[in-house]
Formats: sequence, structure tokens, C-alpha cells
Amino acid sequence: MKNVVILAGIVTFNPDLERLKENISAITEQVQQVLIVDNGSNNILEIKLMVKKFDPKIRIIEFKNNLGIAAALNVIGDYAVGKGFDYFLTLDQDSVSLPGVIEQFKKYLYLPKVGLLNTYHIDRNRNDSKIPNAEVIEEPEMITSGSLMSTSLFAKGFKYDSDLFIDKVDFDLNIRLISAGYHLYQIPYYGLLHELGEMSERRFLFWRVSTHNHSAFRRYYMSRNAIIMFKKYGVTNVNLKLLRADIIKIIKTLLYEKDKKIK
Repeated sequence: MKNVVILAGIVTFNPDLERLKENISAITEQVQQVLIVDNGSNNILEIKLMVKKFDPKIRIIEFKNNLGIAAALNVIGDYAVGKGFDYFLTLDQDSVSLPGVIEQFKKYLYLPKVGLLNTYHIDRNRNDSKIPNAEVIEEPEMITSGSLMSTSLFAKGFKYDSDLFIDKVDFDLNIRLISAGYHLYQIPYYGLLHELGEMSERRFLFWRVSTHNHSAFRRYYMSRNAIIMFKKYGVTNVNLKLLRADIIKIIKTLLYEKDKKIK
């Protein structure tokens, strides 16, 4: 296989600087370039100052306002295509790649009709991270962070729907890729430290209940985009599963979280 050239793209919005630094440090030596697309962060000057201390192969593209994660991801994809990269890796601002993840990805680029590749993730907030299967499996609900996509596929029109802004952007792309005959592969490797919201645990009788404590802003897009997904794709297994998850989150919010009326 030829030498594969990979871009890592990180979308930021008011990031924790120490976690972002950890994120950048973990992936910089594994790829040819790192691109940060900032969505109008209040601490953009601090981000720029921090990045100056890193390798010059890190670049920042700055939005003056928050245009949403989908718009930022499309900038990453367009940049990767324009600069001649073969693949691009998308990362959340608080995700940290583990050593060797890119080399692991390269072992599976030969798989048929690859839409996306991703690894297993270790959730910082939980102790029950799923044990990887011994073999590659197909995962129809691939999240954005840690996903590897070919630039040739992105250039064919498989971009992120900017109308969704933030929530369900990944699942929308998944549905379109699968509908076009592509496969979403999860490789048998722990490749990412990940964090799903500001998780906390509560007690309900004999059970522990986890809540993500998403903001009212995020809750709005969860509900709004669930409706959009049903309008776009109808009643599908993925949509029903997402709707069920959203209803459970609403119940948890009403029972356990602060600022219930706002959310």
C-alpha cells in the first residue's frame, strides 16, 4: 500500500485548554497535519497562543460565530480534499487519541466499500467500556469523533448536513452512506478516550441512572433534529432507536437535572 496521507481535524467551541492540548499532543505525531476549526470560541486567543507552541503543521481556521459542528466538519473535509490528503480523521475537542490508532486504521483500509472506520472508545465517565470484538464489525451508528473517512468519498458529495447544526449530524451521514452501499466498520481496537457530556449518576431504587447534563441549547437541537430525521428518512430502526434514547433523556432531565424548565 502506498504511503497514506492523513489529516486530523478538530472542531472547537470554548474548549478546555488543557484537554485540547492533550488532544493535539496525542494525534500530532500520528498524522501529516492537524487542522483546528474553531466555532467562535470566547477563548480563541488562548487557543492560538497554545497552538503556537506546537509543531508548525497545526493550522487554525476561525469562524467569527458558531456555525455548528456540521459546517466545521465540512470545512475539514474540503480542506483535506483541496490539500490532497487521502483521508481525514474527525475529533471532538475533548477526545484524546490513543497511541498507534492511525497505524491500526491503515490495516483496514482494504475492506470493501469503506464508508467510515472507527475504533472502540473508552468513556472517561464510566467503568464499563465495551470489550472489543476479535473481528471487525459493522456499526450503523458511528459517532463523528474518531471516524476516518476518505477524501475521495467526501468529494463525491457525502458531506455533513449543516442544517442539523450539531445533534445527529453523524447519524444522518451514516444513513446516507449505508443507503449508498457503503459500510461503517468498527475495528477491534481501543483508539480513543471520549466523554459524552458532563455525566453524573443518580440512584433510582436499586439502579444507578446516568445523566449527561446537556445544555438547554443542545437539548433543543436533539428534539428539533429528531423531527428532521423522521421527515428525511421516515420510520427506520435508527430513527426509532434515536427517538427512544431522546425520550429517556427527557425523562432523566425532568427527574434528575437542574434547570428543567429551560431544558
